[in-house]
Amino acid sequence: MNMTSQFHSTRSKILMIIVISSVLISIVVFQQKFNDIPISHMTRDITAIAEVPFYTGFLSQLGIFFWVATATLCFFSSKFSSNNIAQTKLKKFLFYAGLLTVLLCIDDIFLLHETVFPKYFGVPQKLVILIYGFLFISLLVKFYTVILKTNFILLGMALFFFGLSVFFDLFPIPGVNPYLLDDGAKIIGIISWFFYFYSNAVSLAKTPKKA
Repeated sequence: MNMTSQFHSTRSKILMIIVISSVLISIVVFQQKFNDIPISHMTRDITAIAEVPFYTGFLSQLGIFFWVATATLCFFSSKFSSNNIAQTKLKKFLFYAGLLTVLLCIDDIFLLHETVFPKYFGVPQKLVILIYGFLFISLLVKFYTVILKTNFILLGMALFFFGLSVFFDLFPIPGVNPYLLDDGAKIIGIISWFFYFYSNAVSLAKTPKKA
């Protein structure tokens, strides 16, 4: 494929790259100009800015990788073609699960329920957690017939440890390191969440495509 053909076939993607990149860079410039936030604080690595050891946030950073990997699996798998009604419902489930995963990933990165909503919007942390719980329940109720046909024990593990993490976050156990319990339970939940959707993605990939 020559350069001209490549340009015509990818021009929409090139435009999308330019638009998304421009928006992100514009946000950085806007924050510096109107809120006096140093550009370096929005572009450099957190450990470099805070001047903390490279291993700072080790478990949290790994959790982000699993969130992103899960969201990618969900969105990519939801695009698989299939003439099977059950598989079509599974793809919808994966798409909505991908959206929820992105939300949880953003929350993890920017501490939405812990800092952003309570401090900047006046929304109590417990209310935000309740909203997340409602989203989880809505997903389970809407797609319970699909979920029952999958390896749902992994999903059950994920939900159990997410719930355990929230419990330890809201009700710390005296004499026990709260971060180990809270973040330890959360990372188990995140990894379980990843492997549950990985198994579904593999299942869809093995489904015969339309003729």
